Amino acid sequence: MYLSDKYTKKIESKNDFSGDQDIVNVINKLRFLMIGCRKDARLSIDEACKLIQIDKKTSAHYFAHNILRTLEEVIGKKPVFRNPGEKNLSFDEQWIASLITSYKINDQTSIKFLIKSRVENLSKRSYIFFLMDGLVKDLGSL
Repeated sequence: MYLSDKYTKKIESKNDFSGDQDIVNVINKLRFLMIGCRKDARLSIDEACKLIQIDKKTSAHYFAHNILRTLEEVIGKKPVFRNPGEKNLSFDEQWIASLITSYKINDQTSIKFLIKSRVENLSKRSYIFFLMDGLVKDLGSL
């Protein structure tokens, strides 16, 4: 008898966001934004945060744009975003959706865990924390 013989049923992920239409809509908006971000010049995450503090721009669109432009630097690899409208989320999209959900319910433990699990640099953790917080505060305008 093998271990796999006992467990033939597929384990459902807790990160299945297909039922949460709000998160799916946000991810689709981020997918559209990501298409535009690919043509923009590279920007470091500390520069993005400094620009926000100087310009005092607080729209969710501006925060999302800066998150997407700096995400490769933050997680240390090129993020995978699917085409707008696709039902399945990539691992990177699931991570962002989990972060947004945790921010919405103010689950600080999950926020710290999610950021720490993907962002190794301590200063980049505080920057992504700042950008995600700004995004979620005005999520309705995205």
